[in-house]
Amino acid sequence: MLLGACRQDQSSGNVAFYKRSVSVSLKPLINAAIFKAKDDPAAAIPLYEKALAAAKLHKDEVAQVKCYRMLVFYYSIYKNDFTHAIALSDASILLAKKINDPGTYSDLYASRAVAYSVAGKLNEAADASTTALQYLQQDKAPDSLKNFPLYNNLAVLHTQLGNYNLAVENANKFLKHYTPLKDTARMIGAYQTMSNAYYQANDTVNFRITARRAQALQRAYPDKTKEYIVNSLMVALYKSIKDYDSAKVVARQLLKSDSNMNTPRYFETLTQMMEIADHANDTAYAASILKRGIPMQQLLDENLLPLSLRKNVFDGYYNILKMTSDKELAKVCVEQAYRLSRELRKQEINKDLEKYEIERKKVMQENVLLSKDLQLTRKSNTITVLIMGAGLLALAGTAFLMSYRRKIQIEKNRFELLEKEQQWKQSKAVLEMQLVERTRIARELHDDLGASLTSIALSTELLKRKHPQLDTREIRIIAENATQMVDQMNQIVWTLNNNNDTLQSLLAYIRKFATGFMDDNGIEFTMHLPRFTSEHILNGSVRRNLFLTVKEALHNIVKHAQATSVTLKVTITETKQLILHLTDNGKGMTGQKEEMVSGNGLRNMKANIQTIGGTIIWLNNPGGGTGITVTYLLKT
Repeated sequence: MLLGACRQDQSSGNVAFYKRSVSVSLKPLINAAIFKAKDDPAAAIPLYEKALAAAKLHKDEVAQVKCYRMLVFYYSIYKNDFTHAIALSDASILLAKKINDPGTYSDLYASRAVAYSVAGKLNEAADASTTALQYLQQDKAPDSLKNFPLYNNLAVLHTQLGNYNLAVENANKFLKHYTPLKDTARMIGAYQTMSNAYYQANDTVNFRITARRAQALQRAYPDKTKEYIVNSLMVALYKSIKDYDSAKVVARQLLKSDSNMNTPRYFETLTQMMEIADHANDTAYAASILKRGIPMQQLLDENLLPLSLRKNVFDGYYNILKMTSDKELAKVCVEQAYRLSRELRKQEINKDLEKYEIERKKVMQENVLLSKDLQLTRKSNTITVLIMGAGLLALAGTAFLMSYRRKIQIEKNRFELLEKEQQWKQSKAVLEMQLVERTRIARELHDDLGASLTSIALSTELLKRKHPQLDTREIRIIAENATQMVDQMNQIVWTLNNNNDTLQSLLAYIRKFATGFMDDNGIEFTMHLPRFTSEHILNGSVRRNLFLTVKEALHNIVKHAQATSVTLKVTITETKQLILHLTDNGKGMTGQKEEMVSGNGLRNMKANIQTIGGTIIWLNNPGGGTGITVTYLLKT
């Protein structure tokens, strides 16, 4: 995230803040920090801290703003110290309030957004970026000094949060500002952000349009710094239209541009190539990828690749090894993928435990402050009694009485806080037990049942390939049942994982399943999502029943509707009603309404929704399609 331009020239308090500059005595300190940051940003932190202390001493507000902005950024990016970064950001916001300059507010909230984003707090980062943009719009400084890339940064955050309409809206604002300036690099960045949003929203038409525009700009642009990003988009585009030959050509170019096997970008490209082979079912292409060898040393290096990327690479190798019938290596890769999945889940659990530990420390700190306050009150009372003397005995008695009441109140508050701390400990213990038990169940499902089912599916596939004459109906049933049970197990594990207890997670899971299922059956699927203004919590039971209802409806469409397109529209009303409206353009259901709902599948759908306190209705238009509407009241 860019931090915006530096403010210029300070001469008096009446001069606009952006025209002021750092005082002459502080310039050497800040210049030394800037120079050091070019080679080693982390080593520049002590220099910026020294400059900040001197700026406070000299009451140089311009220098303080500059130092605060860079320290928040460096502590987030290079030290990964979120607590210190936010503490510095809090202090900088207080300074901005004193200065009362919109541009300063905008810059400091932008750096705050960086800290939240690096810490994975995307909602907070989006709020901070939105605030920064509000102040940016009020700023009277020239546009050349304003941080307009904030629009693109906010668009990226909204894409990660699933707010795709907001992502496109902010990326367009970013694009409109830089198009008249003919800033090609930033125009490419805007189209890239829009493409990612459309891709995540499953809007293939707009995704292809924006990706093509980014490609056209890159071809006419002499600077090739954005070429890798654009080519990655093109690989995704070609995969979306099943032009696998073109996808292979672009992926090969990507690999040539970064053939160093010790970079994350190399493995991102390798993962894309394996996805091409898997989607195209191209055994020869899979074999050519495997000729490069499996760089196990790099994949096991925790310092080289992020955990999630290593898992994706092992998943990719597992898929193409199945195609080439290398059973042993496929087993090794799937075991590594499961292991890394467990580590990812463990990290999420540790994050929850860290939150409870922070709350516990807060309570302890409040107790310490109250104890100190009590001690100071006692000392103050003693001194007051000695000074007043015997002649002011009545007044001293009154003061003592007031002090005694205050003491009682403080003691009462302290006991209440101790009780609160005990409740926190009990809640934490219960949550830890629940998390451990859910994690144990999920781990056993993945490790024991998952591995066994995967082994069965793989073994039957290898058996059919090695002995075609044994490809009997019984073997196919075993393979299909094993695959179906793996899918059902994954649904159960998804339900157990408390990190998925949100509406956003449910909709993402439905979209992933529906897109793949409909695509496999040659049916076009479209999903319209609402604008999320806050996170909605859904427990595992609610998520599972809603998902199973949508899944059953999609299966019925494939079996009976003879449809060519399906649309799922998700709405959240002002009264917090979640509405899922699923329609198709098929032939509709025949018979009376009572007969339509009497089938096992439809009865199960109705029972699932009634279990969670929701409602479901069927809308039938013979010859013109079928629709269902599910309504559920979100908890506040």
